[in-house]
Amino acid sequence: MSRVFSSSVSKLVAQLAALALVLGGLAAFILTQNNGSAQAQDQQNSGQGEALDIDLASSVQPLTDFIPAAPTVVEVTRAGETENYAVYADTVGEALSLSGIEVGEKDKVSPSTDTKISTGDKITVQVVTTEEVVEEETIEYETVRENDDSLEKGKTKVETKGENGTAEVTYTVTVIDGEESSREETHRQITKEPTDEVVKVGTKEKEQQASSSSSTSSSSSSSSSTSSDDDSEDSSSDDSEESSSSGGAAPSSGVWAKLAQCESGGNWSTNSGNGYYGGLQFSGPTWKAMGGTKYAPTADKATPAQQIEIASKLQRQSGWGQWPACSRSLGLR
Repeated sequence: MSRVFSSSVSKLVAQLAALALVLGGLAAFILTQNNGSAQAQDQQNSGQGEALDIDLASSVQPLTDFIPAAPTVVEVTRAGETENYAVYADTVGEALSLSGIEVGEKDKVSPSTDTKISTGDKITVQVVTTEEVVEEETIEYETVRENDDSLEKGKTKVETKGENGTAEVTYTVTVIDGEESSREETHRQITKEPTDEVVKVGTKEKEQQASSSSSTSSSSSSSSSTSSDDDSEDSSSDDSEESSSSGGAAPSSGVWAKLAQCESGGNWSTNSGNGYYGGLQFSGPTWKAMGGTKYAPTADKATPAQQIEIASKLQRQSGWGQWPACSRSLGLR
């Protein structure tokens, strides 16, 4: 019983103590408010209150000062892929850098990196790379015709069978956005020389058959001689026409004329100054390797017919890829 009474007294004392603390805090709060009101009234009476209000008002900044400017939104196309970026940038270069887009040393940027930008502008980055490739190419054999007086006229015989040769050709290939743009031959190593095909051409006159009449034989011989002379004249005429048609005049139609128009504007004697010559833009090493130097040191000094002859040989050996951009635009590959 005494323990219960003692416990009740202890609880009562604790509650009274808590109440005293609450009342004491309330009293202190009221006293503070009264003192503050009194001080404020005194400041107002003395004119200091108005100055305080002015100071507080002047120190307040407009909310709009804390609103950031809108970012610049640009459209960036890199290697054919397009994305939009919102950046705080003034120029193309800054926009690309802030967008995390790397620009290589050989890459092409349009417009230039120092160009000012605004929302809605479009930026294009073409990724340019170069690589060396080695290809094995066929060197076609040539046919050499030799007269042989042991064979009758009109007959031929293959003395030596022709065999193609091979060469390892090194190209520096320029690739833009993953597609080949151009290639330049930098080295050519012949791994197997071609073997010319030698063809013997008969020149021996056919033996005349015995006849019962010498006059008939004589007449036949005379007729044969006349025919031979006529054939000789016809042959000379054909050779003359062929020589005339393969002269220095530039062709006005055909695939080579169109290719030359694309490569050099149809100027068969141009020297571009960058290592390429003639209407079909031969490099010096290619012109030499294809045997063009038998006509001229460089292609621009050869006739259009001679350039076409060497180009045809190169095309048969390596294909239209020797003129990558123009052959593609003309639908040749």
